[in-house]
Amino acid sequence: MAAALLAAAATSADPAPAAAVAVPALQLRDGRVLHDARVVSDEGDSVVIRADEGLVKVAKADLPQAVAASYPVPSPTPVAPQMVMMPFDPSPQAAPPVPETRPKPKPAPANAPIPAQTSHLVYRGCTIVSFQMKPFQETQGAAEVVIRNDTDAPVVIFARNIVCVTASGGRQPARFIVTDGFPPVVKRREVVPAQGSIDDTFGFSGEAIDISGVQWAR
Repeated sequence: MAAALLAAAATSADPAPAAAVAVPALQLRDGRVLHDARVVSDEGDSVVIRADEGLVKVAKADLPQAVAASYPVPSPTPVAPQMVMMPFDPSPQAAPPVPETRPKPKPAPANAPIPAQTSHLVYRGCTIVSFQMKPFQETQGAAEVVIRNDTDAPVVIFARNIVCVTASGGRQPARFIVTDGFPPVVKRREVVPAQGSIDDTFGFSGEAIDISGVQWAR
């Protein structure tokens, strides 16, 4: 099935990127299977896939070969040699060696919000638009989540309505919601205004966890 992701792009008169083609069942090298999978963004060493299972961040090393070929891991950008200006000396001597320029370590990919617009992330007319890791005080396993209400009435949601999915496939419901402010407001429920959105932090675990996706609990 993963080969279809590339075959569809190769046979088109105007080739579309592999991210534009959905795969009915994408078999990952770590054993997981994602259904109706479509790549929505390239995060450097990983990709974000929108599937029936929700938003999933997958390391490129876990992609099947046919899909990984379309999303190569970027090579570090070489650092240009630095120019060293030497002072004028009327009595020149042996010039000191120019310090060796070492490549700077490649920064880790920014933890940017991951976009999502799919019916699998809709609950009572509210859509999970994006999420990103954001610890809150002593709660390391937390994420900032943007939720949009497309209905004409306010919708009440509870912390337990949101679950995170870890890289190992585990599911952890949120325990509380935090609204930014001074001081921040910690609560068990939130109201998403009609035709509006919220941008709150959801606390899932006191310990740090590898959150690869955020979904509605069903």
